[in-house]
Amino acid sequence: MTLWIDVDDLLFHLVHHGRPSGIQRVVFELCAGLRTLHGHNVQFVRRGANKHDPRDFRTIDWSVVDTLLRQVMKDSGAKAAKASAPLFYAMQFAENETHRQALTGILQTEAQVLGGLASLWAGLGRLAVSEGKAALRRRRQQSSTDAAQHAEGTPLAEAVEAGDVFLTLGSPWNHENYVQTVRWLRDELRVSFGLLMHDLAPIRCPEWCHIGVITTFRAWHHAVLPLADMIFANSRATAQDVQSYLAEEGIGTGITVQHVPMGTEFGLAETAMPAERLVSEPYVLFVSTIEARKNHMLLFRIWRQMLEDMPVDQVPTLVFAGRPGWLVSDLMQQLENTKWLDGKIRFIQNPSDAELRRLYSDCSFSVFPSFFEGWGLPVTEGLAMGRPCIASNTTSIPEAGGPLGRYFNPRNLSEAYALIRQVIDDPEDLAAWTQKVRSEFKPVPWTTGAKVILDAVRR
Repeated sequence: MTLWIDVDDLLFHLVHHGRPSGIQRVVFELCAGLRTLHGHNVQFVRRGANKHDPRDFRTIDWSVVDTLLRQVMKDSGAKAAKASAPLFYAMQFAENETHRQALTGILQTEAQVLGGLASLWAGLGRLAVSEGKAALRRRRQQSSTDAAQHAEGTPLAEAVEAGDVFLTLGSPWNHENYVQTVRWLRDELRVSFGLLMHDLAPIRCPEWCHIGVITTFRAWHHAVLPLADMIFANSRATAQDVQSYLAEEGIGTGITVQHVPMGTEFGLAETAMPAERLVSEPYVLFVSTIEARKNHMLLFRIWRQMLEDMPVDQVPTLVFAGRPGWLVSDLMQQLENTKWLDGKIRFIQNPSDAELRRLYSDCSFSVFPSFFEGWGLPVTEGLAMGRPCIASNTTSIPEAGGPLGRYFNPRNLSEAYALIRQVIDDPEDLAAWTQKVRSEFKPVPWTTGAKVILDAVRR
């Protein structure tokens, strides 16, 4: 039995956005974990050049995906923000012509979307090519026993066998014809279909999403979920939510949604943390795309209030690390109008994974006030780096932080303010809490979740 994993939306995101968000990080780590556990019986596919053909899926070697994402994670700032430069970066590290052709194929396909190859060259920077090739050779040598069974670009229909499993780990719900793809796989190729659910935010909380996203998300899931042979979820909270949604809609009621434990390891960065601090003064860290659902506005109000209630030098800097998202134009305007509270709020855009490690390592504590999450990866990342986290008490977030986190109602400004002030005002308590996190946090390898998926597939 071969497990075929669709990585097309992961590649699409890297081409169009550069830096991966939480979903892309989860997809990559689970893919790597499945590869570790199941070897060459885990294979990967992406859409071919004909995006309108639901049957045009092609094999892609894991080392191509691995090289691309790892290179993107090493870059930061303006370079990483360029829409498609990461693919050109990765081409510099292609060890052989097969890998170069695979990356070229991705470029040619996505160039139609982006408006031509000329725009793809924007932001191409200098690279340590020799170092990158050496790293790639080491990874290739380590995984030589797991070489792909099929030539790069083989049509899925020629490679798949009846009884195999097609797995969707990401968020391809904005890709057309996916329902037809799944029907083709199940009805004609006799392949089972499984998918991982990350959240139901556009359905449960439409006020935090664009109307187009809500419409597309709802229609895609209503059509695809009844076709699933296996449904996984990234948290117990999401599993319960999806199970309730299936019952509400009268679809897939015979399926039990299975919880897949999320890993806590920083597995993507190979480079050491920067030697120098990125922020010299004491600071509190919030890692997230800036969007309405993440509740940055709450922290803006809290920090503004603290500046009125406390001496300025006693208020730590608040650092937003991520990229701008949607439905935050009012917030961004307020930040600009107040000069980011005269510098007490800082925005570090698109930090590399190494820079993110440094930000977590040096912060006093992290905060995560989101209204709604499928998991809450920044909560566990901060704890894994030995830093306490103050977070929302909603959805899956307490599940992500467990007993080592401290929680508040994200809709209650006074409650959140009191908890954050309490930690800032009592350095001895913060030191004891930090020591508790460092001594009691138990890391979870990504292979734990991968094993849950494999066990379900084998059953």
